[in-house]
Amino acid sequence: MNLHEFQGREILNSFSIKVPYGIVSNTPEESVIAAKEIFEKTKKKSLVIKAQIHAGGRGKSGGIQIAKSLKEVYDKSKNILGKYLVTPQTSKKGKLVRKVLISEDVYYNNNPNEYYISILFNRDIEKNIIVFSKEGGMDIEEISKIHPDKIYTEEIDPGLGIQSFQIRRMGYLLGMKNSTGKFRNFVISLYKAYLSCDVLLLEINPLINIEANNILAVDTKIILDDNALFRHKKYYNEIRDQKKEDPIEMEVFESKLNFIKLKGNVGCMVNGAGLAMATMDMIQCSGGNPANFLDIGGDADKNRVEKAFRIILKDESVKAILINIFGGIVRCDTVAEGIINSYQHKIDHNKKIPVVVRLQGTNEIMAKKMLKNSLLPIYYADTLEKAANKIKEILLKKN
Repeated sequence: MNLHEFQGREILNSFSIKVPYGIVSNTPEESVIAAKEIFEKTKKKSLVIKAQIHAGGRGKSGGIQIAKSLKEVYDKSKNILGKYLVTPQTSKKGKLVRKVLISEDVYYNNNPNEYYISILFNRDIEKNIIVFSKEGGMDIEEISKIHPDKIYTEEIDPGLGIQSFQIRRMGYLLGMKNSTGKFRNFVISLYKAYLSCDVLLLEINPLINIEANNILAVDTKIILDDNALFRHKKYYNEIRDQKKEDPIEMEVFESKLNFIKLKGNVGCMVNGAGLAMATMDMIQCSGGNPANFLDIGGDADKNRVEKAFRIILKDESVKAILINIFGGIVRCDTVAEGIINSYQHKIDHNKKIPVVVRLQGTNEIMAKKMLKNSLLPIYYADTLEKAANKIKEILLKKN
């Protein structure tokens, strides 16, 4: 689950990590009210208006603006809100800006050094890693390509946690010798936030060190693990911005399906991750390309099967569907019923996508009869090889 910058700030602040003072706004009028409060509180003569979208690169794309008066706040907020912002991390269409963050200008009368720091899990070494650099700011991606020697990493053993000598080494490499104590507290708090919130990625760019050695997280990006949201219902109920989420991904999450969208032309529905991988390989061998990975799980009922099938049907690139189910806990007739119900209730009845089904296990004979009697474009196969050959035949006809 992606969080907006202002939501990430709230999490960091709850772990005693300093962030700039800011207020979220939905309209230009609200922006002016927020600006009055920030001007009064900070006594600064400028503030920052930041578009809140789930994408980086806002600064180079006009999504971050400096305002020095209430009129500028109103005009610039109006120019950002309700517009599609295109950045290097969005599609050509861009992302619609529904909120802006009115924030204090921490650079006012300051020219601090900018740093980069992030925490994530490295699956190759099965350890958390902290990535950091003295070269923070908008050009961090370019620096990582041109000068990879300026990007440092620190491996954290999950069983031991972050050690004091590692924090000292980080402080030395970042040149934060004069703020050792505050930097130590910052890193410990940051790592605690990462672990406590089940974060997949916690990134701060830039991190600055200003007057009196105050370490400040200026901009943050946080991605939470969807699989751990049952432990953080507050984040799901109060923080998740469903308007910014992909509708299909939201439907998948609510249906408790394991789904990954791919760029192929053959939809795939299976129960079990290993069987799904084998099925996708067979699709590839048949001359097709998997359009998705979709595991309905071992305890799926007809409603979940129906939802899974409808999700596949929503993909306009799908030319055929291969369903491969081993009916152990999930009965084959339950799967068949879900498929038939979904196909019959599909909105676009003119779009007849051929479906190849291979069902083995409990009640497979009953399931075969149900599919045959449905009179839908559903083909039954006894083996995965026969199913793949049928997919090949269908694709050749379509081409």
